[in-house]
Amino acid sequence: MIKLPMKKSFIFNISLITFMLLPFAIEAKPVAAVAYISWDSNRSMALASLIEEHTLRILKETELFDTIDSRVINKELSKFNCFDEKCLSGFAKNAEIHLLISGNIEDRNSYLILNLRAHGSNRIYKGNLIYSATIKIPLKYPSASREFSLLCEEQSANFIIKTLQRFQHDIAIKKVNGTSLLQEDIKLSGTFPLCQKNITGEVIKLSDVTISNGKITSEVNLQENSFLLINFVSKSEELKKYYTSRKQELLFADSSITNTAYLAILTPFASASMPFASPFLGYYMHEDWEGLGLWMINASPYLYMEAMGFYNSPSRLKEKDKDISRDNRAMNYFAWYMLTIGGLPLFIDSYAFSYLEEAKSSYKKSSFLGNRYSAIYLSLISNGGGMFYKGHRYWGYFYFHLNNILLYSAMREFSREEIYDQNTDSYKKGSNNTSKAKKICYILSLTKLTEVIHTALSREDLSNSSIIDEYFIPSPFISLDLENNAIYGIALSYKF
Repeated sequence: MIKLPMKKSFIFNISLITFMLLPFAIEAKPVAAVAYISWDSNRSMALASLIEEHTLRILKETELFDTIDSRVINKELSKFNCFDEKCLSGFAKNAEIHLLISGNIEDRNSYLILNLRAHGSNRIYKGNLIYSATIKIPLKYPSASREFSLLCEEQSANFIIKTLQRFQHDIAIKKVNGTSLLQEDIKLSGTFPLCQKNITGEVIKLSDVTISNGKITSEVNLQENSFLLINFVSKSEELKKYYTSRKQELLFADSSITNTAYLAILTPFASASMPFASPFLGYYMHEDWEGLGLWMINASPYLYMEAMGFYNSPSRLKEKDKDISRDNRAMNYFAWYMLTIGGLPLFIDSYAFSYLEEAKSSYKKSSFLGNRYSAIYLSLISNGGGMFYKGHRYWGYFYFHLNNILLYSAMREFSREEIYDQNTDSYKKGSNNTSKAKKICYILSLTKLTEVIHTALSREDLSNSSIIDEYFIPSPFISLDLENNAIYGIALSYKF
């Protein structure tokens, strides 16, 4: 047996991978692969395997890439301990892998930290990092094998969606009997720039080329070393739409008028019980400490107004022969509103937010959530209720405060003060400000209309993870075309 030096042996094994791609060499697609995703526990090992599997499958199902079995890649990488970015970059370049995804998983008991990276090795990226993300995945709810698989598929899909938004690939164009043909069999449609690299290494645009299902349909003025620069934005949007719809189908039952009718019947009971049910049976029982803290801060002023409105009611003040101010009467109106309807949004928040968090993490269908009729009903009948129902807590509080302030102001302007006259033992009514009240009502109607439209157009946040660190490569450096017009701006890198 002949032993090769490590470096030569590594290159030799890479050549074996390249040899495996020979059937695709003629009119092949870009090559994508998933490298070894490292782990630090038995649980993260299982998840790493699932993420590799789902990532490779999704890339293959796009029909835009030829893929290499992860077992082949991982065997070679493990053999030569090739796991750092520099080695992976060289590996992808030598093996002619245009898009290589790698990463690692850290198990933190109650949550996971998933790091994923995508490198490009075509003439644009030259092995550089295209996109990377550090993702926190809470593990608050118990999960079986089905839920873990869906969890990993979602993370894989999200990463591929964002990678395809940025990944660009260069394709050469050949002339056959006067007909322009792509040298790679890739089924894309759209208008893409024909480019060329100048002496400084910058990519400049020469002209536009139109492609329909992988066939060139426009005239091409080929120049030396020119190439077509294609993007995958349309496929990224297609994947995003598919996985968003799929998760909605997994979590939500079909919208039902019947369920909304039940909600309407229960509205006064839910609103009246809010001061007691929300903090204890809602936030506390579901361990929603953020929600409980926000409720204590935001609900307190309105609960005080409700209590004072009933305590200093006009009938009680009249029994004591006291004057009734406009504020006394308006606060009494507002107290009845809070009792019957006004407390509903905070009641909804104390349950819907936790239900949504559990549903999107455990992938269990909810008959209570996702009903568009209920969302519209809540936004119409209460202030912020529709946004709370969809899990948008801060938008819910925004409309809750805005519309309640406007509503109370209108009530106050419509109210009349009553002054007790001891001589006649009767009350004399003062005047109200009807014109100002109508103006406030007009503003209130506009804000309510805005709230209803905003609620109808918004979607629930169904992501079961959060990105805590993200990087976008600022290349390819396409700067100016022949007319000195900017082609692309600079991508961003941010951390939070």
